[in-house]
Amino acid sequence: MERDTYQEIVDIHCHFLPNVDDGPTTWEESLEMARIAYQDGIRVAVTTPHFIQGTRWEPDSAVIKNKVEELNRKLIVNEIPLTILPGMEIGISENLSELLSAGRILTLGEGNFILLEIPFISLPYGIEEIIFNLKTIGVSPILAHPERNKEIQKSPSRVKELVSAGAFVQVTAGSACGYFGESARRCLFDLAKQGVIHAVASDAHNSHARPPLVTEGLRVLEESIGIDEVKILIGNAKRFIGNGS
Repeated sequence: MERDTYQEIVDIHCHFLPNVDDGPTTWEESLEMARIAYQDGIRVAVTTPHFIQGTRWEPDSAVIKNKVEELNRKLIVNEIPLTILPGMEIGISENLSELLSAGRILTLGEGNFILLEIPFISLPYGIEEIIFNLKTIGVSPILAHPERNKEIQKSPSRVKELVSAGAFVQVTAGSACGYFGESARRCLFDLAKQGVIHAVASDAHNSHARPPLVTEGLRVLEESIGIDEVKILIGNAKRFIGNGS
Protein backbone atom coordinates (compact mmCIF):
# COMPACT_ATOMS: atom_id res chain seq x y z
CA MET A 1 0.00 0.00 0.00
CA GLU A 2 1.10 3.54 -0.70
CA ARG A 3 2.97 5.05 2.21
CA ASP A 4 0.76 8.14 2.44
CA THR A 5 -2.34 6.03 3.11
CA TYR A 6 -1.06 5.17 6.58
CA GLN A 7 -0.13 8.78 7.36
CA GLU A 8 -3.64 10.25 7.41
CA ILE A 9 -5.49 8.03 9.88
CA VAL A 10 -8.45 9.09 12.00
CA ASP A 11 -8.84 7.14 15.24
CA ILE A 12 -12.51 7.28 16.19
CA HIS A 13 -12.21 5.39 19.49
CA CYS A 14 -9.56 6.11 22.11
CA HIS A 15 -9.29 7.29 25.71
CA PHE A 16 -6.89 10.24 25.82
CA LEU A 17 -8.20 12.43 28.62
CA PRO A 18 -6.74 12.06 32.12
CA ASN A 19 -8.86 11.16 35.12
CA VAL A 20 -12.22 10.76 33.43
CA ASP A 21 -12.40 6.95 33.11
CA ASP A 22 -9.94 4.04 32.94
CA GLY A 23 -7.66 5.94 30.59
CA PRO A 24 -4.52 7.93 31.48
CA THR A 25 -4.14 9.55 34.87
CA THR A 26 -1.87 12.49 33.97
CA TRP A 27 -1.53 15.06 31.21
CA GLU A 28 2.02 13.79 30.69
CA GLU A 29 0.72 10.35 29.76
CA SER A 30 -1.91 11.91 27.49
CA LEU A 31 0.88 13.71 25.66
CA GLU A 32 2.93 10.52 25.40
CA MET A 33 -0.10 8.79 23.91
CA ALA A 34 -0.38 11.64 21.42
CA ARG A 35 3.26 11.19 20.40
CA ILE A 36 2.72 7.47 19.85
CA ALA A 37 -0.45 8.12 17.84
CA TYR A 38 1.26 10.64 15.57
CA GLN A 39 4.19 8.30 14.96
CA ASP A 40 1.69 5.61 13.98
CA GLY A 41 0.17 7.85 11.29
CA ILE A 42 -2.83 9.08 13.27
CA ARG A 43 -3.58 12.73 12.57
CA VAL A 44 -6.99 13.10 14.23
CA ALA A 45 -8.18 11.23 17.32
CA VAL A 46 -11.64 11.33 18.82
CA THR A 47 -11.29 10.89 22.55
CA THR A 48 -14.19 8.75 23.73
CA PRO A 49 -14.43 8.50 27.52
CA HIS A 50 -16.89 5.95 28.82
CA PHE A 51 -20.42 7.14 29.62
CA ILE A 52 -22.33 4.42 31.46
CA GLN A 53 -25.49 5.43 33.28
CA GLY A 54 -25.68 4.50 36.94
CA THR A 55 -21.92 4.16 37.33
CA ARG A 56 -19.06 6.45 38.29
CA TRP A 57 -18.46 6.93 34.58
CA GLU A 58 -21.00 9.61 33.74
CA PRO A 59 -18.71 12.50 32.74
CA ASP A 60 -20.17 15.94 32.17
CA SER A 61 -20.12 16.72 28.45
CA ALA A 62 -19.01 20.32 29.07
CA VAL A 63 -16.08 19.08 31.15
CA ILE A 64 -15.06 16.71 28.36
CA LYS A 65 -15.10 19.49 25.77
CA ASN A 66 -13.08 21.76 28.06
CA LYS A 67 -10.50 19.03 28.62
CA VAL A 68 -10.27 18.45 24.86
CA GLU A 69 -9.56 22.15 24.35
CA GLU A 70 -6.90 22.01 27.07
CA LEU A 71 -5.27 18.94 25.54
CA ASN A 72 -5.19 20.56 22.11
CA ARG A 73 -3.47 23.59 23.62
CA LYS A 74 -0.88 21.33 25.24
CA LEU A 75 -0.31 19.55 21.94
CA ILE A 76 0.46 22.86 20.26
CA VAL A 77 2.85 23.89 23.03
CA ASN A 78 4.61 20.53 22.82
CA GLU A 79 4.70 20.64 19.01
CA ILE A 80 2.73 17.43 18.50
CA PRO A 81 0.69 17.87 15.29
CA LEU A 82 -2.29 15.80 16.38
CA THR A 83 -5.87 17.09 16.61
CA ILE A 84 -8.18 15.81 19.35
CA LEU A 85 -11.96 15.90 18.94
CA PRO A 86 -14.60 15.27 21.62
CA GLY A 87 -16.76 12.17 21.75
CA MET A 88 -17.91 9.42 24.10
CA GLU A 89 -18.15 5.65 24.22
CA ILE A 90 -21.69 5.24 25.46
CA GLY A 91 -23.27 2.32 27.20
CA ILE A 92 -26.37 1.15 25.34
CA SER A 93 -29.68 2.11 26.97
CA GLU A 94 -33.24 2.82 25.91
CA ASN A 95 -33.06 6.57 26.64
CA LEU A 96 -30.16 7.53 24.36
CA SER A 97 -32.35 9.92 22.37
CA GLU A 98 -33.30 11.77 25.56
CA LEU A 99 -29.67 11.94 26.67
CA LEU A 100 -28.70 13.40 23.31
CA SER A 101 -31.47 15.99 23.44
CA ALA A 102 -30.37 17.01 26.93
CA GLY A 103 -26.76 17.39 25.78
CA ARG A 104 -25.53 14.83 28.28
CA ILE A 105 -23.78 12.61 25.74
CA LEU A 106 -21.53 13.51 22.83
CA THR A 107 -21.43 12.30 19.26
CA LEU A 108 -18.10 11.81 17.46
CA GLY A 109 -16.63 15.24 16.80
CA GLU A 110 -20.11 16.67 17.48
CA GLY A 111 -21.28 15.27 14.14
CA ASN A 112 -23.99 12.78 13.24
CA PHE A 113 -22.37 9.54 14.44
CA ILE A 114 -22.45 8.11 17.96
CA LEU A 115 -20.18 5.41 19.39
CA LEU A 116 -22.01 2.73 21.37
CA GLU A 117 -20.16 0.25 23.55
CA ILE A 118 -21.01 -3.38 22.92
CA PRO A 119 -20.85 -5.32 26.21
CA PHE A 120 -18.42 -8.23 26.39
CA ILE A 121 -20.89 -10.99 27.26
CA SER A 122 -24.33 -10.62 25.65
CA LEU A 123 -26.11 -8.09 23.46
CA PRO A 124 -28.55 -5.66 25.12
CA TYR A 125 -32.24 -6.49 24.83
CA GLY A 126 -33.99 -4.44 22.15
CA ILE A 127 -30.79 -3.26 20.49
CA GLU A 128 -32.40 -3.15 17.03
CA GLU A 129 -35.10 -0.79 18.29
CA ILE A 130 -32.47 1.44 19.91
CA ILE A 131 -30.62 1.61 16.59
CA PHE A 132 -33.87 2.46 14.79
CA ASN A 133 -34.77 5.21 17.28
CA LEU A 134 -31.37 6.87 16.84
CA LYS A 135 -31.67 6.74 13.07
CA THR A 136 -35.06 8.46 13.22
CA ILE A 137 -33.46 11.52 14.85
CA GLY A 138 -30.64 11.65 12.31
CA VAL A 139 -27.95 9.99 14.40
CA SER A 140 -26.10 6.92 13.12
CA PRO A 141 -24.83 4.45 15.73
CA ILE A 142 -21.40 2.86 15.46
CA LEU A 143 -21.02 -0.35 17.45
CA ALA A 144 -17.65 -0.57 19.20
CA HIS A 145 -15.61 -3.80 19.22
CA PRO A 146 -18.37 -6.38 18.62
CA GLU A 147 -15.67 -8.98 17.88
CA ARG A 148 -14.91 -9.03 21.61
CA ASN A 149 -18.51 -9.92 22.58
CA LYS A 150 -19.05 -13.57 23.58
CA GLU A 151 -22.50 -13.84 22.00
CA ILE A 152 -21.22 -12.49 18.69
CA GLN A 153 -18.16 -14.73 18.79
CA LYS A 154 -20.56 -17.69 18.90
CA SER A 155 -22.80 -16.24 16.18
CA PRO A 156 -20.98 -13.63 14.04
CA SER A 157 -23.93 -13.45 11.63
CA ARG A 158 -25.75 -11.51 14.36
CA VAL A 159 -23.69 -8.46 13.36
CA LYS A 160 -25.09 -8.52 9.85
CA GLU A 161 -28.57 -8.20 11.34
CA LEU A 162 -27.49 -5.13 13.34
CA VAL A 163 -25.93 -3.57 10.25
CA SER A 164 -29.15 -4.23 8.34
CA ALA A 165 -30.97 -2.41 11.16
CA GLY A 166 -28.84 0.67 10.45
CA ALA A 167 -25.70 0.34 12.56
CA PHE A 168 -22.07 0.70 11.55
CA VAL A 169 -19.28 -1.41 13.02
CA GLN A 170 -15.89 -0.44 14.48
CA VAL A 171 -13.41 -3.15 15.37
CA THR A 172 -10.26 -2.83 17.47
CA ALA A 173 -6.93 -2.91 15.66
CA GLY A 174 -5.43 -5.06 18.38
CA SER A 175 -8.05 -7.75 17.80
CA ALA A 176 -6.72 -8.28 14.27
CA CYS A 177 -3.28 -8.90 15.77
CA GLY A 178 -4.55 -11.36 18.38
CA TYR A 179 -3.97 -9.07 21.36
CA PHE A 180 -7.49 -9.71 22.70
CA GLY A 181 -7.36 -13.46 22.25
CA GLU A 182 -7.91 -15.97 19.49
CA SER A 183 -11.73 -15.85 19.70
CA ALA A 184 -11.78 -12.09 19.08
CA ARG A 185 -9.25 -12.39 16.25
CA ARG A 186 -11.19 -15.18 14.56
CA CYS A 187 -14.48 -13.31 14.94
CA LEU A 188 -12.99 -10.13 13.46
CA PHE A 189 -11.89 -11.93 10.32
CA ASP A 190 -15.29 -13.60 10.05
CA LEU A 191 -16.88 -10.14 10.15
CA ALA A 192 -14.39 -8.94 7.55
CA LYS A 193 -15.38 -11.77 5.21
CA GLN A 194 -19.04 -10.83 5.72
CA GLY A 195 -18.20 -7.25 4.75
CA VAL A 196 -19.70 -5.78 7.92
CA ILE A 197 -16.67 -3.87 9.26
CA HIS A 198 -16.72 -0.12 8.63
CA ALA A 199 -13.80 1.24 10.68
CA VAL A 200 -10.75 0.17 12.66
CA ALA A 201 -9.74 2.07 15.81
CA SER A 202 -7.20 1.73 18.60
CA ASP A 203 -9.40 1.78 21.73
CA ALA A 204 -6.24 3.06 23.40
CA HIS A 205 -6.27 3.55 27.16
CA ASN A 206 -2.66 4.39 27.99
CA SER A 207 0.85 4.66 26.57
CA HIS A 208 2.09 1.18 27.49
CA ALA A 209 -0.35 -1.75 27.65
CA ARG A 210 -3.05 -0.22 25.41
CA PRO A 211 -1.30 2.40 23.22
CA PRO A 212 -2.96 4.31 20.34
CA LEU A 213 -1.84 2.07 17.46
CA VAL A 214 -3.94 1.36 14.38
CA THR A 215 -1.51 0.74 11.52
CA GLU A 216 -0.43 -2.78 12.51
CA GLY A 217 -4.04 -3.95 12.61
CA LEU A 218 -4.78 -2.34 9.26
CA ARG A 219 -1.77 -4.04 7.68
CA VAL A 220 -2.87 -7.42 9.01
CA LEU A 221 -6.33 -6.80 7.60
CA GLU A 222 -4.83 -5.74 4.28
CA GLU A 223 -3.37 -9.23 3.89
CA SER A 224 -6.90 -10.65 4.18
CA ILE A 225 -9.22 -8.17 2.46
CA GLY A 226 -6.86 -6.22 0.21
CA ILE A 227 -5.69 -2.67 -0.25
CA ASP A 228 -8.89 -1.23 -1.65
CA GLU A 229 -11.03 -2.42 1.25
CA VAL A 230 -8.56 -1.07 3.81
CA LYS A 231 -8.65 2.31 2.08
CA ILE A 232 -12.42 2.28 2.44
CA LEU A 233 -12.10 1.60 6.18
CA ILE A 234 -9.69 4.53 6.56
CA GLY A 235 -12.00 6.77 4.54
CA ASN A 236 -15.03 5.75 6.60
CA ALA A 237 -13.30 6.83 9.81
CA LYS A 238 -12.81 10.30 8.33
CA ARG A 239 -16.49 10.40 7.37
CA PHE A 240 -17.59 9.35 10.85
CA ILE A 241 -16.21 12.49 12.49
CA GLY A 242 -18.51 14.77 10.51
CA ASN A 243 -21.97 14.76 9.05
CA GLY A 244 -21.41 11.66 6.92
CA SER A 245 -20.57 13.38 3.64
